[in-house]
Amino acid sequence: MVDSRLSQRILLFSLCFIFSFIIIIFVIKRSSLIENTKNNIDSIISSTSCKHISIDELDQWFHSKTWNEIPKIIHQTWKDKTLRQRQARWRQTWCEQYTGWYYHLWTDDENDLFVQTKFPWFYSTYKQLSPTILRVDSVRYLYMLYYGGLYIDLDYESIRRVDELFNNKYVVLSLINYSFHSMNSVPNSWIASRPNHPLWTYILYRIMLLWSRVTDQERNEFWNGKAEFFTGPQSLFEGLMFYLHSNQHTDQTLDQLFGNRENQKSDSIFEVANITFLGPKLINAYDWMNGIGADVCSAEKPTFDENKCKDIVKPIYAITYWSHSYGHGHENDAKYLGNKRIR
Repeated sequence: MVDSRLSQRILLFSLCFIFSFIIIIFVIKRSSLIENTKNNIDSIISSTSCKHISIDELDQWFHSKTWNEIPKIIHQTWKDKTLRQRQARWRQTWCEQYTGWYYHLWTDDENDLFVQTKFPWFYSTYKQLSPTILRVDSVRYLYMLYYGGLYIDLDYESIRRVDELFNNKYVVLSLINYSFHSMNSVPNSWIASRPNHPLWTYILYRIMLLWSRVTDQERNEFWNGKAEFFTGPQSLFEGLMFYLHSNQHTDQTLDQLFGNRENQKSDSIFEVANITFLGPKLINAYDWMNGIGADVCSAEKPTFDENKCKDIVKPIYAITYWSHSYGHGHENDAKYLGNKRIR
């Protein structure tokens, strides 16, 4: 009788053990299946478009790696998450082509928190910058300094992927033209970089220095060229020259650093002190300074026509339509780049 009871207990224990083992195996396999499904979904997403990520996801991804290349993250910025129709369409050309890349659209509020938490030494200046375009200009340099990646204004259309030119590069800038005397020839509307490159620090300290020297009246009043001078392409150009001169131990102009003028072609690529410069036709294509194609290439004109513009300037990797969405009052015009102007 005792042996029978003992046998029953052993049998019951064995059955419980086997049943528990089966449940554990099932849970493990189910978890693995869920994880594989997530990975497959991510793989599908990355193979068909860029992946939109939150700032928390961006931080987790960014800090999980050691960066010896330009990170595959596209930064763009706007007042909020609602883009005008053309902006959204142009943005989509980048996402559709840059498969395997991450993407984040920064809002004004996110920018403020980003600068406050990551760059407290710049935050006081950042809060004072006025009008808003000065803050929009400044924060893109901070994206590059902290995360690196590719920053693009919202009026750029991607023609085909350019990241094939990013291999072993540190900073990649684009040219509008070779008229460097104007200091507007190297725009800050399309920039790419590895994280922590010192170029961006030169530019940010220049902004802080210049802003500290102006009067309250000059800070608050608007004048044509204010953004370009304080935070825009002229700020980028002067910071760039400070960096190149200190790095190269020379006072040569950018023209001279590029060498033979015969080499300055629209699709040329130059390397100076680990800065890569892409010729005008490669990224910007439309040169607002020479006016060629302005009637159809400028998004500010009622005669704007993207297809006619591309026929004229023949872009290679990308094109900008210089919409000046910020700084010319257009940020407050709900119809600008909206439905009524879609062709």
